[in-house]
This record gives sequence, C-alpha cells and structure tokens, in this order.
Amino acid sequence: MTTAMQQQPQAPAGKLWEQLEGAYNWKHPSDRVSLFVDTAIDRLVRNPRPRRALDIGCGGGIALDVNAPARIREQADELWGLEPDEKMPKPAHVTHYQHALMETAQVPENYFDLAYSCLVMEHVADPMGFMKAVYRALKPGGEYFFMTMNARHYFVKIAGTLKTLKLDEVMLRVARGKQLVEEYHYPVQYKFNDERSINDVCRACGFEQPRYAYIEFHGPGAYFPGPSKVLLHALNKKRDVMKNPKSLLELYCIVRKPM
Repeated sequence: MTTAMQQQPQAPAGKLWEQLEGAYNWKHPSDRVSLFVDTAIDRLVRNPRPRRALDIGCGGGIALDVNAPARIREQADELWGLEPDEKMPKPAHVTHYQHALMETAQVPENYFDLAYSCLVMEHVADPMGFMKAVYRALKPGGEYFFMTMNARHYFVKIAGTLKTLKLDEVMLRVARGKQLVEEYHYPVQYKFNDERSINDVCRACGFEQPRYAYIEFHGPGAYFPGPSKVLLHALNKKRDVMKNPKSLLELYCIVRKPM
C-alpha cells in the first residue's frame, strides 16, 4: 500500500471512485473542491442522457467556488438545488431551486440519477428523515454521493467533545474568528459521520450497502492557530507511520438505490 496518492497513477475515466476506495489517500495531491466535483462527475456520467442531478446545500460548500458546480452542470441536463438558508440567492448553475431542507423539499420522486452534498451531513439533525427523502428522490439505480467529516478523526472527536461540553462555539470563534463563524457556520450534529450510523440508516431506508473512501489533504490547519501548529505537525507525522485509511479527516460515501 502506498503512503500517498502522489505515488499512484491517475485514474482512468469512470474509475476515479474505485481508485479512491482502494487507496490510502493521505496528502492527496488534489484539493477538496476539485476532488469532490471530479468524483461527482465520475458517477453522473455513467448514466445515459438525459441526466438529472440534485445539489443538496447548493448555496454554500462547493458553490463558493463559481467554476466547480458549473462543471457538474455541463454534464447534467437538469441540476436542481436545495438550500435551507433563505438569505442565499439562486446559484447560477442550477436549473431549479428551492429554499428547503431535504426532508421538506418538493422534488420529484424516482427522478434523479445523482444527488450529492459536500459538508452537509454533519449538520443534519434527522438523518433517517433526510435519507428517506433522498431515497424517494432517486430513480432506481440512482446514487447519493456525499462528503462529511470522519467521526474517527482526532479533530472531529475533539469537536464532538467540545459540543457536548457546549464549548464548541467558543473554540470555533477563537480558531476561525467571530465574523467568519457568524457568516458561514451552521451548528454541527455529528449524527451521520461514521460507518455504523450510516450503514444502519441506509439499511433501514432500503439502500444497498454504502461504499466508503477516506481522504486527507494536509490536516485541519486552520483550526490550529499559533504555537498549537506544533501539535498538528506531530499528528500529521503519525499519519505517515500508522497508515490507517479510516482515520483520515474526510469521509466520502456512495449509497445506491436498488434497481
């Protein structure tokens, strides 16, 4: 097993997920937005046209990179967008738009080839209701592809403990700054970011067995200000030695609705 994706050949078209799924993706040479979009496109283009995709949480996340969702739009004949924040205007890349949660959105049933979300699932308060709604929206054989923060990573464990102690908002303001937190932060729930909880909910909703890949680029450096970066470097060195894929920061998952 290689220590980083830099040592692996580029995946052929249509095989990106398979490469990620079977590798130790520490110090991945790409970036979060590019890798997520490339993987979403990799899944979407496996379907014949017309292709229909659903962007859940389209007002933030990858939509902050103007070019990223436009690339998905090029491969989708319809690209629907859902965004719970009513302050967010309709993004240019979507063909249909609603201010709504997935659980309450008015979208067609058995319709979409692909639904996707980036950094959404850690904020979902009702994973069962959310995933039941995703299941209804997907056509038979359709997939939901998402990325969230991995519950097994040290940073997420620390964040979960701070949330339990009701100190998470205080520490977030220290690390990221008050204005940034107030503008972009949504409360985390951490109810759907480990394999066991994902497997249980997906099984109950009728999905096939979820598939997983784990990615980390350079560690959560923005949350380690000043002298605390020494600790970050030490933890990163551990990644070089231990080589445990399931301990990496970002959990990527694909779940498929049966045919």
